[in-house]
Amino acid sequence: MKYIHGLILLLIATCAHTSASAQCTGNCPPGSLAIPAGSATLTTGSTYCISTTTNLSGNAYTVNGTLVIQSGTVTMGSVTLEKTGVILVKFGAKLIITGILTGNSTSPVSSIDNLVVCNGGLLDITGSFSQGQINIAVNDFGAFKVTGAWTAGATGSTVKIGNGSVIELCSSFNMNKNGFFIETSTGISYLVTHASMIQSATNGYLSTLQNASKIKWTADAPAAFVSHPAAYTCNGCGNYNLAPTGTNTGCGSAANALYNQVLSYPGNQPVVRTEDNNIDKVAIYPNPAKKYLYLQLPKKHTYTHLSVFTQAGQLTYQTTIKAGSGPTRYDLPAQLSTGIYFVKLTGNATSLIVRLAKD
Repeated sequence: MKYIHGLILLLIATCAHTSASAQCTGNCPPGSLAIPAGSATLTTGSTYCISTTTNLSGNAYTVNGTLVIQSGTVTMGSVTLEKTGVILVKFGAKLIITGILTGNSTSPVSSIDNLVVCNGGLLDITGSFSQGQINIAVNDFGAFKVTGAWTAGATGSTVKIGNGSVIELCSSFNMNKNGFFIETSTGISYLVTHASMIQSATNGYLSTLQNASKIKWTADAPAAFVSHPAAYTCNGCGNYNLAPTGTNTGCGSAANALYNQVLSYPGNQPVVRTEDNNIDKVAIYPNPAKKYLYLQLPKKHTYTHLSVFTQAGQLTYQTTIKAGSGPTRYDLPAQLSTGIYFVKLTGNATSLIVRLAKD
């Protein structure tokens, strides 16, 4: 599978974590339990962790405690998520729910994000999603896809969307309040809706930021009575200029494009991506990096800026792309701690994000 512009992650040896992203990093929490092999209730106060590719599609689970999808691809059947429960899809992991995901219908606990997609993770609901009153957080560069209908819960529940993340909805979407999405950064994020949107409560803005919103919204079907900045709206259009590269009419194209573009490469060899329309390459190395990195770009590239973000989406360094046809050296800032970072190249509405490492 090819992508003209992707996300490349450079994995850096040991990680320095902020409090905002701590739950999304590290190994399975100490004392974690193995998930029951059959249908079960995950009890309040307990943490369950899955760290290998596992098929549990024939099972139904009720989550009162914490379920951590540490790594690999995990497939589950129907899931009921209670208001004390948390499902955490960590960095690079994928959770597929083939049945219905049902949220608790009573008042939410405002301090808990019940459904969390971490940086570089993917939550793929191939059934339908009845949100109830659970809170959702799609962290920076995370992907969240719903194939069936998404029915929102009470207006007290929240849906957070982070920098560079994508939410893709393939069936009807019931937006039940003004300012349905809460943007957790000032960066670009993506919403792709392949079907009609239902505005059941009141006409209003898609985002709590209203006209300052940076959500790039691509709607395959016209959506009436929802306000959004014109520069960030493609309403019933026939192109995907506002969507992640690789998006098309297919359900899952946006979420999978983003997830598959977030790549890890060990060792000190160049990270190479082939451009669809150019025989030249994109290369970045070494990995892990210490004080500098080399960047090789295609001759016809349109990138203008290089930025370095933490896992929490904080911008730590930015510079303009230097001219030249050969590999170009960029010195990393001396204050940059050892950890996982996102290196993002941007220009002319295109972007490439790479997982690169710093010792």
